[in-house]
Amino acid sequence: MMLWIIAAAAGIIIALFLVFKYTKTGKNDVVGFNMKCKICGETTNGLKCPRCSNKKNDWR
Repeated sequence: MMLWIIAAAAGIIIALFLVFKYTKTGKNDVVGFNMKCKICGETTNGLKCPRCSNKKNDWR
């Protein structure tokens, strides 16, 4: 019985948080997605950068 009350309270808190975030977001804002690597600027199409992922600092 107590688990249902905790789950309901968590759901209500999450719903209130999402409503708050929705009201604070501007009508022209969109979700951003960067197609380029942050380090070298090469186009990655959402995958790991092949140029930067080969540079590993392994100090074994």
